[in-house]
Amino acid sequence: MAEGWIKLYRKLMDSPIFENERLLKVFVYCLLKSSHQDRNAVIGLQTIELKKGQFVFGRKKAAAELNIPESTVWRHMKLLEKMNVLSLESNNKWTVVTVDNWGKYQGGDTESEQQMDGKRTADGQQMDTDKNVNNAKNVKNEKNKDIYSSVVAHLNAAAGTSFKESSRATQRLIDSRIKEKFTEADFKQVIDNKVAEWKGNPKMEQYLRPNTLFGTKFESYINQKPKYQRPVDTQSQRIVEHAKASADKYLETPIENSDMFF
Repeated sequence: MAEGWIKLYRKLMDSPIFENERLLKVFVYCLLKSSHQDRNAVIGLQTIELKKGQFVFGRKKAAAELNIPESTVWRHMKLLEKMNVLSLESNNKWTVVTVDNWGKYQGGDTESEQQMDGKRTADGQQMDTDKNVNNAKNVKNEKNKDIYSSVVAHLNAAAGTSFKESSRATQRLIDSRIKEKFTEADFKQVIDNKVAEWKGNPKMEQYLRPNTLFGTKFESYINQKPKYQRPVDTQSQRIVEHAKASADKYLETPIENSDMFF
């Protein structure tokens, strides 16, 4: 197993990649497999020159290492390419993967950073600890916990689901939207809008779930207009009701001379 480490930024939690478990797994796999320096790789009888952020990808090997079917791995690789995260250069034997913005993800002198980490003073360590504690308090405050409970309960009642407010993935989605200044009422509005639109639709009902409702399309779901409903023609309705009342009155009137029917 290769030694060393890679960087993961907390901002990744706000990315669409983070909302898809397998996509996240494939993305991190690509970061781990990428070369941290320029080098030559020997594949069969050929030598391939690899730059920083590149590696040679094979579907079978990746599927075995990720424990994911080959076709699924490849679909997720193509999706990352479509999202401008990766570049794929393929021939009939292998694919060279380039992690776009590798320098942005993993920039800096790794060796120097490791040395600096080893020489960090006790004061510096305490400062980092205090900063992390403060960040955790800002995100996981009591107000947010109340919103988790209220929003998830509203979803379960409206959609007939049984999601848990304690789900870390759901909490992260709600936290992200709160950071964008959305309110508890906005969450409930999105739920009501999409339940009205999707509930009872076999194809769409499955998307009445937190990772769809509270994801990157949240703002568009809030602002969608309700489906047009044709107004009731009150005059026509009065005519129908009058005719029905007249018919009911006629049926209730007793018949005095039954011989008239024979």
